[in-house]
Amino acid sequence: MRKSAVVLCAVAAIGAVAVVLVPATSPETSSGDTELVSVVVNHGRTVELGPAETRSVPVEVTASDRSGIRAVDPIGLWGPNYGTLKVGPMSCVPLDAAGTTARCSGEAVIAAGSRALFDDQAGTWFVDLRIRAADGDRYVSKNAAGFSLKRTAGFDLASVVPARAAVGEAVTVRGRLRRADWDRDAEVPQQGTTAYLQFRPAGSSTWSTLASTGTDADGLLSLNVPVRGPGAFQWYAPGDKWTGSALSEVLPLRVDAPESHPGR
Repeated sequence: MRKSAVVLCAVAAIGAVAVVLVPATSPETSSGDTELVSVVVNHGRTVELGPAETRSVPVEVTASDRSGIRAVDPIGLWGPNYGTLKVGPMSCVPLDAAGTTARCSGEAVIAAGSRALFDDQAGTWFVDLRIRAADGDRYVSKNAAGFSLKRTAGFDLASVVPARAAVGEAVTVRGRLRRADWDRDAEVPQQGTTAYLQFRPAGSSTWSTLASTGTDADGLLSLNVPVRGPGAFQWYAPGDKWTGSALSEVLPLRVDAPESHPGR
């Protein structure tokens, strides 16, 4: 009994020492008068990435502190399903004579190829940063700003319309919508997506929507529309949170002049 008690006490003591030796961790917090003024990724525009494409995306941070801004470091980007991206070294330039406000710029390299980015990581991403002032103050944020990272989409050469038709005749306008597949480094059919068929009369610069339809499992869509005069068609898909918008090439249509009937 005594031997068991001694062993139990020893185990308890070791456990207690272990607890003491493992320090409690807490997230870093902001301190002092350092302020974040703005964060701009890709000049405020959505980042769209095709299959196997690599892009350098600018990241710009503006901050202020009475003592001046020393650095923005570390800084990174994070997104859905544990997506993370590094931002290169930030270069800071004072914006005022007193040096209290500075703009710091760097770039993030975003690559869709080599299994570096996956389809389920498209969507809303955030900027994680620490701003360090000259007097030791700091500003820390895990989501200092958000931006959109999407898969590209496009209509391919299967988008067609007859070259010519007669007024009153019905023509079939076809299209095929595809989007980037980051997992496979390829473009694949985009199914179950609504696309709009638009028409522009000859001599006009204004497009109007005629009808909408959805893509099938092969990304194909088709609409029958009556011919009212010469002009051009195009397909438009507005995109969503994960995929960019797409616009087909212009599909011109010539319209035969009505036959003349002498005496009428």
